[in-house]
Amino acid sequence: METQAAPPSPRPASPAAPSRATIARLITLLVDDADLAKVEEEFRLDPVLSYRLLRFVNSAASGFLREITSYRQAITVLGYHQLHKWMVVLLVTAQESGARSEVVKSSLIRGRFLELVGVAHFGKGRADDMFMVGVFSRLGEILGSTQEAALEPLSLGDEIRAALLQHAGFYGQTLRLAEAIEAADEPAVDAMVSALSIDFQIVYDSYNAACDWADSLPV
Repeated sequence: METQAAPPSPRPASPAAPSRATIARLITLLVDDADLAKVEEEFRLDPVLSYRLLRFVNSAASGFLREITSYRQAITVLGYHQLHKWMVVLLVTAQESGARSEVVKSSLIRGRFLELVGVAHFGKGRADDMFMVGVFSRLGEILGSTQEAALEPLSLGDEIRAALLQHAGFYGQTLRLAEAIEAADEPAVDAMVSALSIDFQIVYDSYNAACDWADSLPV
C-alpha cells in the first residue's frame, strides 16, 4: 500500500496592505483640517488601516503609557500633525508584500533628510513640506505609474508639487542633493552644498540620522 505524501505546509500569509486610495483621502482630509468624525469614518472603512493605526499607536516606539483601543482615541492622542506624517510614510510603505523595497527605503531616507535640513535652514515651520517632498520623490515608481499620475489625487501645495515634478526651488534642489548623496557623486554634492549655503556637517549628520530613522521605523 503506497503511503500518500504529506500535504505541503501552508505558506505564511503576507501582511495585508491598507488601501492606498483610503490613505490618499486621509492625507487630503488631514491637510484640510477636516472634522475628526470624517477622519474617524475613513479608518472605519478600511480594517487593515485601522489595525495598522492601533498597532502603531500602541507600539513601544510610540511612548504611550496606556493602551489605545478606539480610532478616536488614537487620532486624538497622535494629533493631526503626527497622524499626517505617519500617513505619508504609510502611503509609500503600503505594498502587497511585506518587504520594504530599496525604492521605498530611499524615499524614506530622503524624506527624513530633507526634513532635518529644513529644520536647520528654516526652523520647524517648513520641515513638514520638505519631508513630503522627500518621501513622495519616488512615488510614481512605487505605485507603478508616472509621477504626475501618482501625485494627482493628493492635496499638495504648489511649491511641493514643483519640487517633485521639476526639482524647483530650495525643496527641489535639496532633493537633488539627496539624490547626489545616494549616487555617491562627490563633486555634485560639494557643488550643491555650496549653492544651497548649507553647512557640510549638517548635511553629513542629517543623512546619517535619516538612514538610522528609516531602519528603525515600526511601519
